[in-house]
Amino acid sequence: MRSSLGVCLAVWMVGCAHSAGKPAEPAAQDGRALELRSQAEKSYDALNFPACASQFRQAAEANTDADSRSESFYSAARCAALASDAAQGIELLKLAIQSGYYDADTLQYDMELASLHSAAGWQEVMASAKANLAKAPNPPLPVGVLSGFDVYGSRRADTEGVRKLLGFELGKPLVRSKVIFRQKEEALRKQYNLAYANLSYIYFFASEKAGIAYLTVDLVDAEDSQRLRFLPDPSGHPEDPEGLVAQWREYDAKAEHLIQKGMMDMEKGSVCRVPHCTYGFGHPDLAAYEPIFMEKVPKAQDALMKVLREEADPEKRAAAAELLAYTSTLDQAVERLVPFIRDPEGGVRNNVLRVLIADQEAADHPLMEVATVVDALSLPQTTDRNKALYLLTMLLPDLKPEVLKAQRPVLIRQIGAQLVALTAMQQPINRDPAIEVLTLLSGETYETSEQWKAWLARQPQ
Repeated sequence: MRSSLGVCLAVWMVGCAHSAGKPAEPAAQDGRALELRSQAEKSYDALNFPACASQFRQAAEANTDADSRSESFYSAARCAALASDAAQGIELLKLAIQSGYYDADTLQYDMELASLHSAAGWQEVMASAKANLAKAPNPPLPVGVLSGFDVYGSRRADTEGVRKLLGFELGKPLVRSKVIFRQKEEALRKQYNLAYANLSYIYFFASEKAGIAYLTVDLVDAEDSQRLRFLPDPSGHPEDPEGLVAQWREYDAKAEHLIQKGMMDMEKGSVCRVPHCTYGFGHPDLAAYEPIFMEKVPKAQDALMKVLREEADPEKRAAAAELLAYTSTLDQAVERLVPFIRDPEGGVRNNVLRVLIADQEAADHPLMEVATVVDALSLPQTTDRNKALYLLTMLLPDLKPEVLKAQRPVLIRQIGAQLVALTAMQQPINRDPAIEVLTLLSGETYETSEQWKAWLARQPQ
């Protein structure tokens, strides 16, 4: 049984756009803008919203690309609103719209801008954004509608209590806010004595689920803190070999920008010359990158491993993980990546597991131990868990029949209860692969979680 990993995208801030065309060093002005955006994002993370607003504004003023200008002005407005500076927030939104911003629905439902709704000038801002939208060549991605809500991982936290604390309504549009989500996570930790709380907002931008969002509240009780066993936080800054990490991040940012602007058809899937490349290279603005990766990554494997192992910046580690998909052989890529399933940053773990899934799907023999993947199922985030599940759906069929037969009763005892619990989730990226793994282990097919519970109850202990 083989299935493709669902295509989804979680966005907390308007993406950074880059100029189209062949990858190259940015012009001095745009390079300064990127540097200022990076500073602004650090100020945002530090909750220094006045500095964040100022730095995003400077980034906009330093940028020659209209889309990037509008997005930086918009991000500056969010920071101004969080700093309770309504007048500056409205001014910055007007500048964003003058630069071409047109995503009126995101503007309307962005929870970071809620304080501006009663400010003088808000209605003018909304009307101008709608006017820009009417002239836009492509509609933006629709705002995600919250269609499912799950609470996972805690024996103490009840779903209804968590729902009330968060205050999000099913069936309503929801624009994710990193800082507001973080505040709610802290409230959950205090309320339920948790070692970990994370709001996993998953937005689907392709398939029949396009525009649908799901929220999974991932929790770890204080007494279960062994689930948070990670590698030490790296603290180094190794050299980026031939600028490959920077170029991958540029590729990634361009692709996300194209998707957000409705300029890429993700229904076609990603096409690349290795098993995994996230967004593919079919769009003209992306086509020039893959030949660079194909040529340079095999010669830079050791240096990229050093980035993955030692780099303090998790975004650079995450890029290195995806670049290592371009190593010489599947076995070599997997051997290098498996230890980093336990990276301390969720985004890095996500990329490592994505490459492992694609490589195992392309292989005709097991590339790793089943126990390694079972261990990954205990990781705390939705995006950890679903990757581990999909990896099992790729790995189990590649075992020799006699090996799989011997493994089945052991795996059912180890993870059967967890898999059955996941069949009751609304979040499809956890529920669907859990059902696939159960089907592989049981040789049976059931439609409901209750039926899977009954099946589990019949298994020998």
